[in-house]
Amino acid sequence: MNSNQDIGVKFNYSVDKGSEVAKHWHSSLEIIYIITGTLIVNVNGITYNLGARDIIVVSSSEIHSTLCKNGNTAFMLQIPYQFCEKYIEDISIIKFNCNSVVFKEDEVSLNQLRNTLFEFFSTYKTKELGYQLKINSLIFNLLFILVNRFGVKCENLHTNKSDKYLKRLTLITEYVKKHYDEHLTLEFVAQKFYLNPEYFSRFFRRYMGTTFIKYLNNIRLEQVYMELVNTDSNIDEIITKNGFTNYKTFIKLFKQEYGCSPDKKRRQLKACNNNKYELNAN
Repeated sequence: MNSNQDIGVKFNYSVDKGSEVAKHWHSSLEIIYIITGTLIVNVNGITYNLGARDIIVVSSSEIHSTLCKNGNTAFMLQIPYQFCEKYIEDISIIKFNCNSVVFKEDEVSLNQLRNTLFEFFSTYKTKELGYQLKINSLIFNLLFILVNRFGVKCENLHTNKSDKYLKRLTLITEYVKKHYDEHLTLEFVAQKFYLNPEYFSRFFRRYMGTTFIKYLNNIRLEQVYMELVNTDSNIDEIITKNGFTNYKTFIKLFKQEYGCSPDKKRRQLKACNNNKYELNAN
């Protein structure tokens, strides 16, 4: 269930059979709550293994990625930075240390967040008269809990220099996402953005926490995985279509990421599709 303009935020209840989202960032505040199953989340180079009832908040401009290997059901809520900025003083220097994998002490506040997200889901699903008023009150309640229980002021959180680098990275990663199925090399992309290849290589690794080639291959693997899940297309065709030219290299990368061959993963996904997750608020 995806939101639209009627509530001004992005909210999603998903039944994920398996997916990968490569490293990215956005200005929105993002809340992820795992209802059942598992999810691997990497934030600023640190990996967290989330299980049932785990919740994590990704602050604005934090570089993060997700990997769902074995399926899950989850809530994801993104609140635009402009909304937070309007109501939260000093939002530009506030980091939200809300991660139930690491910080388990304040279980009362974590349960308040969980319950509010379930109420958000129920309200948006039924859409009773005046539901937008209720949605807004729930957003304010979530932000109030986050600010007062998990917010920490970090004076050096954002600088003009880091904003400049994020803008450059945005241009580069958006280009890769549009052209991942083409023959891309580090040298070609560096030249495209008027950068020395050696500088580009160091710059990308420093701020993305991975090499350019590994990032490119992760984007390609993500697309291959989605086609394995959602289509019955021939696997060899899927591989070639998404930019891989060396079959052995692809198989090695796929097994490293997902633990098995693509045909075995497809069989697993089909078997998994026969089992339905049920939303359970307990």
